[in-house]
Amino acid sequence: MDKIEYMKRPRRRVARAALLPVALAGSLAASAQFHQQIDVEGKYVPDIIRVDRINTFPKALRQTLLSQPLEYEQGGVAASFRPSLLAMPATGWRASRTVNSNPGYLELGAGSWLNTDLSAGYRFVDNASTLFGARLQFNSTSMWKPELSESTRDVKQERYDGALGLYASHVVKGYGRLDAALDYHAAYFNYYGIEGWAPSASASDAAVSAPTQTINDMALRLDWRSLVTPATSLAYHAGARMRHFAYRSLPLPQESQPGKQKGARETDLALAGGVRMPWDNGSSIGLDAVFDLVFLSGEKGVEINDPGQGADAFRLSSTDDYGLLTLTPYYRFNRGLLDVRIGADLDLAFNAGPDGNRYSFFHVSPDVKVGLQTGQVGLWLNATGGTRLNTLAHLHELDYYGMPALVTTRPTHTPLDASLGVNLGPFSGFSLGIEGKFRSMKNVPLGGWYQTWLNNGDVAVAGLLPAVPAGSAVLYSLDSDGLDMHGVSLAGHMEYRHGDLFSISAEGSVQPQDGKKGYFNGYDRPKITALFKASVSPLKPLRISASYDFRGKRAIYTRAMRQPQTGGVDIDGRSTSSLHSLSLPDLTLLGLSATWNFTPSVAVWLQGDNLLNRHDAVLPSQPMQGIVVTGGFSCTF
Repeated sequence: MDKIEYMKRPRRRVARAALLPVALAGSLAASAQFHQQIDVEGKYVPDIIRVDRINTFPKALRQTLLSQPLEYEQGGVAASFRPSLLAMPATGWRASRTVNSNPGYLELGAGSWLNTDLSAGYRFVDNASTLFGARLQFNSTSMWKPELSESTRDVKQERYDGALGLYASHVVKGYGRLDAALDYHAAYFNYYGIEGWAPSASASDAAVSAPTQTINDMALRLDWRSLVTPATSLAYHAGARMRHFAYRSLPLPQESQPGKQKGARETDLALAGGVRMPWDNGSSIGLDAVFDLVFLSGEKGVEINDPGQGADAFRLSSTDDYGLLTLTPYYRFNRGLLDVRIGADLDLAFNAGPDGNRYSFFHVSPDVKVGLQTGQVGLWLNATGGTRLNTLAHLHELDYYGMPALVTTRPTHTPLDASLGVNLGPFSGFSLGIEGKFRSMKNVPLGGWYQTWLNNGDVAVAGLLPAVPAGSAVLYSLDSDGLDMHGVSLAGHMEYRHGDLFSISAEGSVQPQDGKKGYFNGYDRPKITALFKASVSPLKPLRISASYDFRGKRAIYTRAMRQPQTGGVDIDGRSTSSLHSLSLPDLTLLGLSATWNFTPSVAVWLQGDNLLNRHDAVLPSQPMQGIVVTGGFSCTF
């Protein structure tokens, strides 16, 4: 399982409305056990935190209590949907959550370009043994015109995204705890980055509309954990997950009837379990297992006739249902300040990858974690790895406007993901940390190009370097092999807090990128990321915050492949291909916000995002909105 790094949602995060005004669904399940401010002061050991027992009131600003480290739970469970407002978070070093004992929360907000925000949730039952609640999140934008070309001057960015979730937990006295969650996520949006798409070449100078898309996304999770006591000789857990993710249609370049082809749909079923046997002196051995099955439907073989290439055609790979069994045996020693886990990740794949070029059956990677925490000093050394399925749901997280079809079911394998870090503090309000990483990955998806593909077909976009050889076609996001890459990362943070009066923080990372040499951090592969934040409360009910988010020296990669003499491009073939890159502008986002708390439970806020009025592309054919001003109120009850 990939690490999960959550960031506190500031009073008004700078990039929320400017970079991605519609939140991906993702409020988490509630808990009555944490009624205080919880700060993860760095990563002492944690790669996965216990997210399913922590309730987030995502936007309610509360008076904070004393901070304490969040305990690491080896058996963490990933949230059903990714709780982030950014398609590509610039940084993810720190994480904190403000949690209060109120059973309900509500926030409404609206602003320029009809950006809207609704967050609500309520815990109907919350006692020592049982928890039951619901959550709702809805965001939209519908009035901004990017005006990328004369023919698309009337195209607006339209996006409506919402999620409804139910969660429950019950402790069976003397046996263990049962957790359950049901989430439904739906979205309607258009491919607003269209530049000249039209039903035919003759209509290219006429006003056109952008193709639209619908997403239906449902997830169900059940987990059981046995009771753990000093007398327990064997602890165990078991769970089942189901997620159905479906696109309505598959718009194609220069298609005469957009949306005629069905979009891809997948159903991901997973069974998970594990046992752990402790013995003397803090030692234990265990075995975790996950069996993942992915069933696919929708269009599996699509021929695309591109007017720019005559009778030449692309052929998307036909994808098959596939599965992955992961076994993780381990030894763990946990006593006092030291926490050591030594294990291995054994992956067995079935039917993955395109026919004739299957993903190999067996992979091994380390699962080693060493952490030392003493007072205000935390040290950690991790060496992990594993296999990540490139499902539709996962690729959608990497690019909201990604291609609504799977070219291949080849997973991404990480032979080694190593990190070494130290965190100091907080002491006298000051804390800092630094972390170095090395990661090797195989078959990293080359995505982020779908709207460009709709605009250009297989013709190279201007600025693609090096120049695409004559007789070659650009694959954009249609590459079935992905990219093998390895790289290093150096990240750090520092922060100073003077009680509730004043705080200032800075965090950033340097990750060299050059084709196959690089640390994968999103399709745009930034070499430098930075986030600066400051907050002051000159009056008790008033808080003013400013932030500057930077994502620089970016470039996106794709391949060009020589066309066979018979015409067309056979994506499944082993033709010679070359890697090309397109430089992207730096993302520089400046924001300013103010919040006035009438009572500890009622507040109003005003926020300005992207105050530099930048319209840079997040990914090719995905320009940002300019200055966005929003306001609203929040309350807990």
